[in-house]
Amino acid sequence: MEFKKTAPYVLGVDLGGTNVRAAIFNKEGKILGSGRAPSLATEGIQNTVSQIISAAKNAIANAEVKADEVAGMGIGVPGHIDVAGGTVLWAPNFFEQGQPYRNVALAHPIEAQLNLKVLMGNDANVAALGEFRFGAGRDIRNMVMVTLGTGIGGGIILDGKLWTGATGGAGEIGHMIIAAGERGGAAAYGSLESMGQIAAIVERAARKISMGRKTLLNDKVDYDWHLLTPKDIAEAAEAGDALSLEVYEETGYYIGLGIASMVNLLNPELVVIGGGVSQSGDLIMEPIRRSAKANAIKTLIDACPIVLAELGDDAGIYGGASLVLDAVEG
Repeated sequence: MEFKKTAPYVLGVDLGGTNVRAAIFNKEGKILGSGRAPSLATEGIQNTVSQIISAAKNAIANAEVKADEVAGMGIGVPGHIDVAGGTVLWAPNFFEQGQPYRNVALAHPIEAQLNLKVLMGNDANVAALGEFRFGAGRDIRNMVMVTLGTGIGGGIILDGKLWTGATGGAGEIGHMIIAAGERGGAAAYGSLESMGQIAAIVERAARKISMGRKTLLNDKVDYDWHLLTPKDIAEAAEAGDALSLEVYEETGYYIGLGIASMVNLLNPELVVIGGGVSQSGDLIMEPIRRSAKANAIKTLIDACPIVLAELGDDAGIYGGASLVLDAVEG
């Protein structure tokens, strides 16, 4: 199946562990209509495919366009993706018969039911492509994006193109080893993800509280640190709480180490920070910038601003649309 190169619209899809979001775009990047459905990530491939198709059909209907006017669909999927084969090689948060996806054909059943060419990519890579084409990176050619949340992901744009590596697995920034630390989720000991993800932020605050230090956080969670959330820590930090400010300073230090390594390795023009943790703004961004500046080669980091993403939660659907636009435009 081929893309309909003369069709005026494209479909971008962001497949998450909780929801699947879809949107119809014109070729200038304007959203004309959107759809959403639960992703049913633990209920098997057939159910997840049905939800993707439901969200896509809703987006087409809400945009008031015809299906044959859509050039194709681009999907961001969490995991290691075989782009050419339309296969999910590994996705730890999606399950088939109780086991994480391994070598699961995802693109072809969607193509068969929607009669649309489907192109997939890793979700963080695809979000980076969206920011590059329509967001913070739209005026540059070389960019690194880091997404901070439950895990840490990323994407790399080199010379105007998404770099996916030999087997589609490039850009796993969260798996860089930066320090001796604790294991976090699917990440290795001492990885950027294990030191900078949401769980690490909460655990860092909890360790400090357990030392008996005075903090506004005790008032928020009645001395039970298991109830802490990153929002609690951010609010306390904004109120001047010393313990919470330390948590952000230390977290930003580790994230900055990872960014410094990427800057030294790739010499990008821009580093874009997205994901839920980035919503704390300067609380996390300023420590990140200080750490990156202190640990990267000066001439490289001086030429590389570190900025917040612009597209927020929509980066994935913009990136999905960008996959199709890039393919259609050659």
